Amino acid sequence: MQKVFQILPPKPYTVTNFNYYCLYPPIFSADYATWWTDRANSKVVTPEFTCLLVRVCACSAQYLDADNTQKLATELGGSIQTLSENLHHAARQLSSTIGPGKGGISQVHQLFLTSAWFKSEGLFVESWHALGSCIHEAQEQGMHKGSTKRELSEFDTEMRRRTWCLLNQWDWQMSMLLSRPLIINQSSSAIELPSMTLESELEGPPAPVSHTASQCKLGIMIIKTSLFTEDETSPEEADSIRSMINGWLVSLPSAYRETDPDLQWDNTHIYVPFQRLQMHAIAYMTMLQPFKRFLTKTYNKKSSKKDKYYRASAVDIALHLMTVSERLFDQVFPLNAKFHLVSFLLFDTAAFLCSAVIHDQDCSPPRRDEILQAIAVACSLLQKLAHTTKAGAICYPILIKLARSLSKSSKPPSITNRTDQMPGQSMNDLFTPPGLGVSSLEDPSPPISWPSSLESLDSGEIFFPASLDYPVPDMETPPLLDISDLCSIDIGQFDQIWDWQNLDLTLLPLLSAHMPIEDSGSA
Repeated sequence: MQKVFQILPPKPYTVTNFNYYCLYPPIFSADYATWWTDRANSKVVTPEFTCLLVRVCACSAQYLDADNTQKLATELGGSIQTLSENLHHAARQLSSTIGPGKGGISQVHQLFLTSAWFKSEGLFVESWHALGSCIHEAQEQGMHKGSTKRELSEFDTEMRRRTWCLLNQWDWQMSMLLSRPLIINQSSSAIELPSMTLESELEGPPAPVSHTASQCKLGIMIIKTSLFTEDETSPEEADSIRSMINGWLVSLPSAYRETDPDLQWDNTHIYVPFQRLQMHAIAYMTMLQPFKRFLTKTYNKKSSKKDKYYRASAVDIALHLMTVSERLFDQVFPLNAKFHLVSFLLFDTAAFLCSAVIHDQDCSPPRRDEILQAIAVACSLLQKLAHTTKAGAICYPILIKLARSLSKSSKPPSITNRTDQMPGQSMNDLFTPPGLGVSSLEDPSPPISWPSSLESLDSGEIFFPASLDYPVPDMETPPLLDISDLCSIDIGQFDQIWDWQNLDLTLLPLLSAHMPIEDSGSA
């Protein structure tokens, strides 16, 4: 406890972040005020709430804007990243002193924030193990048994339901992400959806936890499919899963709908647009899972109509997911750049679209030009993320090299439809990350000039703007010596959730033998 007191910032500097809304702010604020009063009066403070407070600060420090980061670093005397790590480690030590089932719901919440902290740092396996500890603590407190036979207040019942729904949501999504078994045994677990009456008004915005309840409902349906068994998903079941998810999307509250959403609360309740896009991203990420194998099969004139039909479906879903991911990026960047879903979806989806082009032997993939455009946009967005996140710094140069391995381009990708492009803004502007304006570079690249016809492409290679070759300062990125080296690259934390073998890139050595190798020093 004394170590925590020494590292915890003074009261004016403690801040909160509710990305996953595991806390109920009015109660947390009251407990927070009591904690500071008790500490000022030299009274004993509980280790469970102390631990929760430290966890909240550790997670909040991961999502500070530039001004607050600089202000706090100056006034507290050290880097915010170091502060976040020190708070995290101090909380782990204090948490270890609290016995199973002894810390109440505060202990469950702080263990959940442990998992959230690891995930924001890109440590996915560590996050999964921390989630397991949190779920086991919740089970120790009987949250999996429901509340029908328990003598609890209405508020306590609601908070337990919210917490158990959140853990179920994370369980099925993390299991799918990591290709690991579910932690919660659904056959012996009761899921009671929260009433969501604590905040919501009849004509007001959706409750901040309604997105958790909705994703929990989706999980209840999804875990019954082959996505969570060892069986390979048949094409017919892939169609069934797509229909199921489309039905779920239609059932969302009006503020979260994908088509014609109710936008009246977007400016006054900032969690609404973020949660809307988060749910759309989860939906299409899940929908794409059973279709991915159709993006990694080799296609030629002998391929069956059925296979080509499912490849077209996979392309449609992947392109839609890229659009949603781009919107999510615009929503969270730069303040929430560490939100893991953004880096992962941009990299994963673009890589599979690259695979679709690589495995095409007769230039027949549907919406080819849109595929190339989506890959180019993903590269430019990952370049921006490379300035602020480890995941972006790892994924950006790899995706660039993978994208440049594509051949037989019938048309260079156009990005004139980029949603944040302003009138008069050039493509150089779009592909130059903040702080790397062309005028500030020692060796600026020439203006982007796309070849006007296929005949002007000597090797039939897809061209990307030269500005994407700019190195990212102060970031270590993996060197790429040859296209054929891609399959053996160490992709850091992403190797916990991403496997090169899924892309079946055995064709790359053949491609590289017929293509000029570019200078990769910038990577």
